This record gives sequence, structure tokens and C-alpha cells, in this order.
Amino acid sequence: MTTEQIHASLDAMLENPKSKNFLNHLVRNYMPITNVGKVWETPKGDFKCVLTKEPLFSSQDILEGIHTEEFKTQFMDNLKSMFDDNAQISSPMIKLIGDRKMGVTGKETTTYMSYQGFQEFYDWVITKALKGDKHMNWLLGSIRRDSFIKRAENIQDSDVQAKVKNINTAKDRSATFSLGDTNDALSKLKEKLEKEGK
Repeated sequence: MTTEQIHASLDAMLENPKSKNFLNHLVRNYMPITNVGKVWETPKGDFKCVLTKEPLFSSQDILEGIHTEEFKTQFMDNLKSMFDDNAQISSPMIKLIGDRKMGVTGKETTTYMSYQGFQEFYDWVITKALKGDKHMNWLLGSIRRDSFIKRAENIQDSDVQAKVKNINTAKDRSATFSLGDTNDALSKLKEKLEKEGK
């Protein structure tokens, strides 16, 4: 799926009251990015991305695949023919993975996303939040905005970029103001205490 298709699908989920609860579940379990990790063991049953429906692979798939005799033979053949102009070079790792994508999962969920699907999901959530979507901001209420402002700087949306600039400017202004006030207040307190003889 393309970026636009994934975002359109997520927008439709947000608009539909039946799928909105599922979207809430995804946001709560995949945000912030520290909640996300690779899928280590291949789950039983259908192992597809919840957003794109693409087949996924786990770390276990790779570890088991590279220890097969077939992979070892293909790997050695690939090494032998790497510098042969006439050889049909095909990476054994590409053959092992095929069309599957690396799977990731959230903190307390049994859902899975492809790494690329998750990246688009993450950008979509940040964009919605920074554009003032009340529902998204309510879901993200406990997550500090600082954790995703850096990521938002790379999102190609003029409204998001303007919001990031405003947040960064306000942060810079308040930090400078606070430091100056603190030093001045401490100096005045010290003078007062010295006059009182304490």
C-alpha cells in the first residue's frame, strides 16, 4: 500500500464509530515509539500487517531460515559467484524473506504491523495530533509531546511544520526567560538574607 492509501484507511477508521475503538487500541499500544518492538517469535495463525494486510516475518523466521542446509548452500554459491560477470546473483536472504515484511508489535496487543506500515501509522498519528484533532490529542494525553516533535520535523506537511516551529520557538523563549528569572530571584534573595543577617 502507498502512504496515501494507508492514511486514507486510517482516516476512514477514525470516522467510523465501529472501527474507532480498534484505532484507539492501536494508538494506545503503539504510541510512543518506545512501546514498539520486533516480533521475536512467529505467532500461530495469520501473521499479517493489521493496516496493509501484507505477510510478515519474525526474527525466529530468520534465525531458523539461516540455519537450514539450503540457505547455507545458497549463501556459499552466492559468495563464490559474487565477482562473476555472467552469474545470476540472487541474495539468499532475499529468497528467504520473499515478499514478506518485518513484523513489529505494540506493548499490550496481539496485533502486528509491518515496519513500513508502522512508520506511516506513527506519522499519521503525529500529524493528526499536531493539526489539532481532539480525539487524537485525548488519546495521546499522557504522552509527552517532546517525544514526537523531533519526528514531526520530518513530516512533509506545511501545517505540521508551522506547529513544530511554534512549539520549538515557545520552548526556546520559555527556557531563556526562566533561566534569567531564576538567577535574578536568587540574587535578590541572597541580598535580602544578608541584610537581615541570616
